[in-house]
Amino acid sequence: MLLPFSNSYLGALFLKRGWVNYAETFLFCWGMTILVMKWKQNQRQARAAMLELFPERLGKEIHIDTVGGFIDNIYKISPSTRDSIIVNRIRKALELFENRPDNSEVSSFLSTQSDIDANRSSGSYALLKVFLWAIPILGFIGTVLGLSDAVGSLSMGDNADPAALKASISNLTGGLGIAFDTTLLGLVLSLIMSFPMAAVQKQEDETLTLIDAFCTDKLLPKLNDSYNPAANALLEKAESIPELVSSLARAHETFLYDLNSATRLLSEAGQTVQTSFKESIAHITQAGTESLVKTREEMSKNLEKIATGFDLINKTLRDLGEKGIPDEAKKKRGLFGR
Repeated sequence: MLLPFSNSYLGALFLKRGWVNYAETFLFCWGMTILVMKWKQNQRQARAAMLELFPERLGKEIHIDTVGGFIDNIYKISPSTRDSIIVNRIRKALELFENRPDNSEVSSFLSTQSDIDANRSSGSYALLKVFLWAIPILGFIGTVLGLSDAVGSLSMGDNADPAALKASISNLTGGLGIAFDTTLLGLVLSLIMSFPMAAVQKQEDETLTLIDAFCTDKLLPKLNDSYNPAANALLEKAESIPELVSSLARAHETFLYDLNSATRLLSEAGQTVQTSFKESIAHITQAGTESLVKTREEMSKNLEKIATGFDLINKTLRDLGEKGIPDEAKKKRGLFGR
């Protein structure tokens, strides 16, 4: 027949070893409750990462015209899931992009938010770490108290009386049992709580890493801060990318042909102008040369005429000198020849 739990060793360990064991058990249960709640929260975070936050019906890219639809889609999620880390981070990033469409600013915000979430996650384990420290310390306190009671009960007994000595030895062994049981319970409880705490913390770190990877691989590539409505309309009118590329190639070929034609025309026009210029220079040179030659000939003729005139004058004067002045002219007197 099994003993009742209170009379068993475990029952006595938890119920009959004083307030220290109660405190250790209370802190252990409190810590395990926190771990269970954090484990459930991590499960919700992992499920939130599986949500379809960027449906294809809203667009393949997130730009200034479509970001409002993605934000409204997030607000349609149930409130319990909307408060998750990944949904909150993406919502804040999209609202920032709506106000300031700049990919670099959104990337910087996501990096900062990642550090904040990591620090918050690490800080949430501070109380559990205190519990892991306090439980074995309480066990050592219980050991000191148990040893103190045991030694005190031995010193107060009457060593001459065998019955009293037996009672003192019984109190001593009982006190030692309480002392070592409190330490044993503290060490066992702290050891039991450390394993699930490490597992939950590792799971939470992996969830945060998954969220960071989701934002880097899924959100940032969809953001388009250089959206141009005119260029987008041109892309929508094109039936396919190969056709658009072919059109651009044909346009480039036409441009090159027109450029070659214009170059050829300019070259021909330059040659024509050069030829005309040379002909004009040659004509002007020839005309100037002929004009100078003609002018020189005319000047030579005029000089010859002048020389001939001088010769005639000299001859006339010479003839007059040879004949002399008539006698009648010599006889004339006065101004009027009287």
